[in-house]
Amino acid sequence: MTITRNTIIGTDAVADAARAVPHEIYLGPDGDAVEPVVSRTTTQQDLRALGLRPNMRVLQIGTGSGYPAALMAHIVGPGGHVLTIDPDPALSVRARELFVAHGHRAIAVTGNELAGHPGRAPYDRIVVAGTPAAIPAAWIDQLARDGTLVTGCSVSDLPGAYAVAHIVKTPADDLHVTVHAGRYPLMQPPAVPSHVTVVAATDHPGYYLASTSDDHQTAAAFLALLRAGTAEPWPGGPGEYLDLKHWLLARLPRGLFTTATKHGEGIGIGDRAPSGSGLATRPDGPPEAVMITPTHFVAHPQESPTWARFLDLMDDWRAEGSRTMHELDAVILREGDSYHVRLND
Repeated sequence: MTITRNTIIGTDAVADAARAVPHEIYLGPDGDAVEPVVSRTTTQQDLRALGLRPNMRVLQIGTGSGYPAALMAHIVGPGGHVLTIDPDPALSVRARELFVAHGHRAIAVTGNELAGHPGRAPYDRIVVAGTPAAIPAAWIDQLARDGTLVTGCSVSDLPGAYAVAHIVKTPADDLHVTVHAGRYPLMQPPAVPSHVTVVAATDHPGYYLASTSDDHQTAAAFLALLRAGTAEPWPGGPGEYLDLKHWLLARLPRGLFTTATKHGEGIGIGDRAPSGSGLATRPDGPPEAVMITPTHFVAHPQESPTWARFLDLMDDWRAEGSRTMHELDAVILREGDSYHVRLND
């Protein structure tokens, strides 16, 4: 697909809708994008992934400018319906007025996004341009059989691990999920489970390290090592960081953590120096830590056993064909009134 200012090249339903619905009328009064900002290109890519067809019933969580709902209404046609819900009444009123003024068959309402909109359920498609702390059961309940829910999600108990989930409800009410690289804006502060230890740098609250170990002192030592460690350019190819990161989250190697330092958000492993031979460790051994970010490889100390183990993990990933995120197995688990997506090795 090629996009210019006034012409969208393509023959699919999304391109047809984009030609029929002028993007400019949904911009702000000064020609600026309406918060929250989702680019026109991203909007159209997301709609293609939905597989919309005429006569479908669609729920959009998060109205934004109203442009995505107008596109979807054009695709599903007069036999379908599109309802978009947002907690901000100003956005709902603005979108509603634009829909009426330009004859776009979408409905904008104000309400609790996490509750969905049961009054018009079930929906063939539910699309969420955001990431909830957990996927509400209400969204799943309002999804029709053979329907698809697309939403941002967390894929790990460790913070900083996000993806886009495509969840399909089968005719038997089972749920199948696949995950894809992507990160939508957070709808809520992330929830950190009680079994996850998070330490923050006292002199810089933006720097943290999170681990499933309950050893707060060791986690703090790992963070200090990474801040002092030697940073080298990321040794992988362009775009490989996210795939390796999520493979590690699925593999769950010993000492796995997520972190953020001056080099950005990253993932790595930490351990204590080995004692003797094999993989035995001594509790009082000096700590070792290694991490990668999209741009850097950080290790302290250099060429330690932990450094070598991380390189072995990278070799294992490459031996498996450098598996991408959507090639990983994923499961969706219900916990009370919400669902969580997790990766499996």
